[in-house]
Amino acid sequence: MILVCGATGLLGSRIAERLLDSGQQVRALVRPDTDASALQAQGAAIARGDLRGPTSVRASLAGVDTVVTTATAVSRILDGDKDLTIDDVDRDGTLDLVRAAQDADVRRFVFVSATGVGRGLERMAPHTEAKWHVEQALQASPMREVLVRSEMFMEVWLEPFSGIEPERGKAVIYGRGQAAHRYIAIDDLAALCAHLAIVDEPPRLVEVGGAEALTRNQVVAAFAAAADRQLRVRHVPRGALDLASRALWNMKPALASMLGVALFHDTHPSTTDDAPLRALGIEPRAASDYIRASVAVR
Repeated sequence: MILVCGATGLLGSRIAERLLDSGQQVRALVRPDTDASALQAQGAAIARGDLRGPTSVRASLAGVDTVVTTATAVSRILDGDKDLTIDDVDRDGTLDLVRAAQDADVRRFVFVSATGVGRGLERMAPHTEAKWHVEQALQASPMREVLVRSEMFMEVWLEPFSGIEPERGKAVIYGRGQAAHRYIAIDDLAALCAHLAIVDEPPRLVEVGGAEALTRNQVVAAFAAAADRQLRVRHVPRGALDLASRALWNMKPALASMLGVALFHDTHPSTTDDAPLRALGIEPRAASDYIRASVAVR
């Protein structure tokens, strides 16, 4: 039995689907007020609970051999959930999950982290600080930890959410926009995580990016070319990113996380590649292909 936490999210839902398609037994930890009908229709068992509730977490782990978690509070906070904090879910809730999994004799724990954690990113964004604490706890546990440090998601950082809006003729560049990164498609990362959940003797650490290294400047230029129009570009200086992320750390940690991640990636070029994907026969999606397709449907 594989427990998937975050199974209704962008990444977790795809991991659960791939595991079910391969014939695995999947249990999804789903909040009491969340619609789980799609997961049930695919064959997942549903455990109702919340990472903020240790009792429900422990109940969901009965008979579980492997845990996969992608759970984060960031998107829910940005969507307006005022009763939630990053510490609630990303740090304290996930640390409770680690302890409960250890007590339940779970053998393997697959944790989706982020590139840059361990290289200073944990000091620049609340949600990656939380990931660092979870990584440390997993490395100290008797479970087989599988830490997946992923590059930035295309579906987040190549979308209007990050300030790129070709249909409105504008784009935001964080810092200088000169550091190249291998944006990764969520489907590709999901395929990798599903494999790591079931393969014999998985690596303890996987750092992975997409097929193509692009700077933020190149990303904006690619959107402009695909839309066949000039974009008004607004630069957010590094100093402003640093100041804002620090000032908002406690008041608006989700926004502070986004700004801190943007600053880190503007000052630290990617150190990942797509080798972990290609080794499994996964042909990773190129960011430029994603950009063209994104413009075509807007």
